[in-house]
Amino acid sequence: MNKTMLSLRENLPMFFMLCFSGNPMVTSQSYSNSLLIGYTVLLLFYVFFVIDLQIFKKSLGIFIGLLLSFSVIVFSQRIILGFVSYPGVLGIILKTILGLATLLLYQNQKVDFLDAYIKVMTFLAILSLPFFLLNQFGVYGLDTGKSLTKSLLIYTSFYPFPGEVVARNSGMFWEPGAFSGYLILALLFIALKNRKFQIGPYRKEIPWILIGLLTTMSTTGFIVLGVIITINSLQNYKFGKLVFMPIAIIIMYYSYYSLDFMKEKIDYQYSLVKNMNENDVSNTRMGAFYMDLKYIKSQPIIGNGLHIKTRFRFHHNVTGDIGHGNGMSNFMASWGIPLFLFWLFCVFKFALKVSRSYWTSFSVLFIIILLLQGEQFLNYPVFLSFFFLPFVYQNILSKKNKIHLIKNYFNINFG
Repeated sequence: MNKTMLSLRENLPMFFMLCFSGNPMVTSQSYSNSLLIGYTVLLLFYVFFVIDLQIFKKSLGIFIGLLLSFSVIVFSQRIILGFVSYPGVLGIILKTILGLATLLLYQNQKVDFLDAYIKVMTFLAILSLPFFLLNQFGVYGLDTGKSLTKSLLIYTSFYPFPGEVVARNSGMFWEPGAFSGYLILALLFIALKNRKFQIGPYRKEIPWILIGLLTTMSTTGFIVLGVIITINSLQNYKFGKLVFMPIAIIIMYYSYYSLDFMKEKIDYQYSLVKNMNENDVSNTRMGAFYMDLKYIKSQPIIGNGLHIKTRFRFHHNVTGDIGHGNGMSNFMASWGIPLFLFWLFCVFKFALKVSRSYWTSFSVLFIIILLLQGEQFLNYPVFLSFFFLPFVYQNILSKKNKIHLIKNYFNINFG
């Protein structure tokens, strides 16, 4: 698609999917489950009303297999650990269904899921910048008395951490690092559509995405951006290794030592991990990974569940949300290694199907693993959609012999 922005009809499903991917106004514990259940049920009903039976059959096998996997894991956790958080399990399954339903809807409407994501994230990046500038002079939004200040579904301003002067840009998400992760994913989707890391037809979108990414001042985001620039140089320039690689190394070296949220933050987290023992609790990326190793070793196949009494049963001093800092180790500790490896397989299979390049696919997989070191992206629909993307994306069917599930069941004739 060469249009700068997609139509409202094409934007809204992706926007609402992103709303359930970590927007504090939607995912706040007070009413998140009600909103999630209500929207998912309505969307699923609408999809079943318009979807082609052939398209649904294409994804039915993987959905049933995934649902059975969740069921076996939950049943095993109930038997071995003695307790399961059924509301938490229901939430993950609903978010998975929400991802699948959005994919099926886009397939039925012949809308490119990746293109829709890129366009919507570009729009959100542009929308966030005026608020980011305003928040350098004060925090604007609806004060909730917490560390986040929220203004409806559009923007979440982020209070500077102690010692920070500049307010960072968190877009519509719960934290600047989360915003940077979703922006990085847009860059990865552009790479897949171009079959390598280059700008291609997205000259209007990439500058805004990069500006949004830079204003997050996210440590992981900056590191990943350096990796992307390096891969871009190697893939697109004949003398990339001789010319662009040294320049990239110099820039990354300078950024690491001159930016407070790079070297100082990394060194601080590393020093904490070095002094941690098995009973210590940490919500940093490295510290959380160190904590989770004990749980992964304890239940490597089925995981430890989602509830605090099983998930952190070796750390009795954990009594509430610790703000877990590592999305990859948390998913493995909660759901087991096999399910995570299957998710990685789906990511690679999808990347290879779209890009048709092993080098690009491995690069995308590596970068996504880096993103997971920071935030809990695997708790939300966009990243959970990778379970289905290899089997649903690009499934373009002709308009002949369409059988709509609900229309066919009730034998409804709309003329």
